[in-house]
Amino acid sequence: MKRLAGLLSAAIRAGRGRVLPLILLLAALMLLHGIERTPLLSVRETLFDQYQRHMPRARDSEPVIVVGIDSQSLVAHGQWPWPRDLLARLITRIQAGNPLALGIDIVFAEADRYSPELLSSRLPNLSPDTVASLPDPDRLLARTLAAQPTALAVIGLSKALPGSVQPARPLPAFQGSQGLENRLPQYVGALASRPLLEKAAAGEGLINGSPGLTQAEPERGVLRSVPTLAYINQLPFLSLPLEMVRLALGDGAVAVDSDAHGMTGIRIGDYRLPTGPNGALLLHFGQASSNYYLSAADVLAGVHPPEMFKGRFVIVGFNSTGLQDRIVTPLGDSLPGIDIHAQVIESLLGGNALRRPAWMPLLEMAALLLAGLLLIATIPALPPRYALATFVVLGLQLVSTGYLAFAKGLWLYDGLTPVLLLTPVFILLLANTLIAADRQRRMAELALQNSREEQARAQGELNAARRIQMGLLPEPARRFTGETRFSVAALLEPAQTVGGDYYDCFLLDGQRLCLAIGDVAGKGVPASLFMAMSITLTGMLARRQPDLANAVRELEQELSRQNAESLFVTAFITVLDLASGRLEYVCAGHDAPLLLRDGQVSRLDTDAIGGPPLCAAGDFPYETGNMQLLPGDRLCLFTDGVTEASNGRELFGISRLQATLQASIKAAPQQAVAALRDAVRAFEAGQAPADDLTVLLFEWHGEKISER
Repeated sequence: MKRLAGLLSAAIRAGRGRVLPLILLLAALMLLHGIERTPLLSVRETLFDQYQRHMPRARDSEPVIVVGIDSQSLVAHGQWPWPRDLLARLITRIQAGNPLALGIDIVFAEADRYSPELLSSRLPNLSPDTVASLPDPDRLLARTLAAQPTALAVIGLSKALPGSVQPARPLPAFQGSQGLENRLPQYVGALASRPLLEKAAAGEGLINGSPGLTQAEPERGVLRSVPTLAYINQLPFLSLPLEMVRLALGDGAVAVDSDAHGMTGIRIGDYRLPTGPNGALLLHFGQASSNYYLSAADVLAGVHPPEMFKGRFVIVGFNSTGLQDRIVTPLGDSLPGIDIHAQVIESLLGGNALRRPAWMPLLEMAALLLAGLLLIATIPALPPRYALATFVVLGLQLVSTGYLAFAKGLWLYDGLTPVLLLTPVFILLLANTLIAADRQRRMAELALQNSREEQARAQGELNAARRIQMGLLPEPARRFTGETRFSVAALLEPAQTVGGDYYDCFLLDGQRLCLAIGDVAGKGVPASLFMAMSITLTGMLARRQPDLANAVRELEQELSRQNAESLFVTAFITVLDLASGRLEYVCAGHDAPLLLRDGQVSRLDTDAIGGPPLCAAGDFPYETGNMQLLPGDRLCLFTDGVTEASNGRELFGISRLQATLQASIKAAPQQAVAALRDAVRAFEAGQAPADDLTVLLFEWHGEKISER
């Protein structure tokens, strides 16, 4: 009964710990639903901008040429406004190349300042005959516009202003679905060109800025979308770039796709672009480029052949500081408005546009709800570090889903806002988890204290074992004090408190020096005990048995007899005649030593006489190798703790060992050993040693020094 009551009490506490997170989750859902009225909207728009900055649209083709009235043009032909006959000459040069369609991003709302009627009013002394004989620049421009498909710009006005008119070129024979016009931008009038020019042009297109992602909240600062279709006094008009495409297709049919929420796409001939419910085109911007910009002055001067306009869309507009409208894009570029028209045409021809259908916010709310319920269900049952890892992984999945959706289908999915809204929920759940963890910690403190005492006792024993083990190793400087025939230096640094490497150096008699190095397989206490036994037997048998090969065979027999853990040890044992420099050696599975002679480093040849590690293959008939040392020769014995030292990416290796020994060849053996140790530790760059590091460096000075 007591156990049942305890379980019931724990369940009640767990239920109470989930109520407040559920309330926070519901509040997060409400915030996400009304995000347009919260600061989180700017977070979402910034995220969508980051998508575009990381994955801009590739502008592989250049179907549009922009003829800009830039500073060079103003210097060459005077300040704006230019005479209409000059504009007519510019358009005539463009039309000579037979472009697909020409768009003029300029509104000619007033008569030319050199028109006969304006000149007669400004110069009343002119005779009527003189006025009648003057050419009308507007009529000349009108005749030029009528020569080929041309679209003029109109600016929709939400309020009736002086000069507002009804444009004369709405979409012909267009009919949207019932009620669709109520969801599209509505204008009561427009700024349009003079009727004479309107009638000459083949069409008119809107150049208004973006209506925003929603009708309730227009965009500010950064242009992210442009209108495709709008109404002026209940008459439909396309945007200027789409009107140009329609004219290029021979008055191509325009149709819209829609659903209960509004528009979903617009079709011009065989081309289609997805749109928002209010007809806004979410542009996938490409990087700005000056390749398709031409100066109007160069076109007028005949610098560019007319053939370059053939088969392309041409837009004439301003590209000069003080005249042009500057647009900030999600890529961070500040572009002239005519560049946006060019990108709209490229998007339509390529079928590339961003997509955020009406069901996308519902999908984001569903993701928020499911992720929140998952956190509420799992976090209380996880340790704090796993709880944090779970939240981080879940957050990364939500955010990466947005990037993946954009990369694969240009879908605008917001995975960041749900993560931000889930953060308070997670913090509350984590706080409950930490409280529970603290309770468990208090219960475990006594056991932890006991374990610490036990660990301290064990560590003390290991430290004592280390002191005993290191005490078994000889100190060459003390053992061979006053010796002039040779120099010996050695170093052993265990990877753990105790290790399995060993070295030894001692005189067998007045003329023979024995050097030995070994590496027990494994680490820790078992390896250290086997090491102690190996070094003791090596010294004893080498002194007792004059034949080195027989001594190694007896060593293997003794080690195998007392090898309950089936350990084995690699060893290299050598005996040097100090008078003649004659060297005998046996290699039992150990790395061949390095010989330093005349500034060169080479490996000792052990292939012919090498055998397996001691205790690895039973009673193996080890053989003795021989070589002749020369005065000044150095012999470096080492274990694989040197060559297999790692920095996490690669091993120290034999080449670095050779280079380090060669660099310190003029130093005393003790200094050379220290330099080698420092080189290995510097290479490891803070990585924990993987194995014991042991080096034994011997130099034979020869008979000349010994005779002194």
